Amino acid sequence: MKAWLAWFVAMNVLWLVFISAFVAAEAVLGIVASALAATAAEAVREQGLTRFKPRARWLLRARVLPWRALTDTVLVLRALAAQVRRRESVHGRFQVMRVTLPEDPDERAAKRALMTAGEGFAPNSYVLVIDREGRMLTHELVRRG
Repeated sequence: MKAWLAWFVAMNVLWLVFISAFVAAEAVLGIVASALAATAAEAVREQGLTRFKPRARWLLRARVLPWRALTDTVLVLRALAAQVRRRESVHGRFQVMRVTLPEDPDERAAKRALMTAGEGFAPNSYVLVIDREGRMLTHELVRRG
């Protein structure tokens, strides 16, 4: 019951953040959607279909995401403006980076998911794959320095 309640609260908070205004009908819909999402999450967890064991210290890295989203947005918009104004072409790039993955498969799955979400949060880059050996293939829309 505690896990279901945690999912419910987390999903409802996200819902309220996404709608960014309190409207009674939307809030009720959010309660229903959060209950369904929490039930689905718990059903998957109880059947053992996925294992996800994140470490709290990994979430500390998320503190840079708002700043990175802002700077990446400026970078991408500048490149777009330059391309429109001067008809300069912008060339992105693929990169392979080494990442350290835990031995525990549940922790490994959590870290890969969080790294994928974190790297794709800002508009300039996204993750294509993180393999079992710890190689992360990313694509950058606009090359950084």
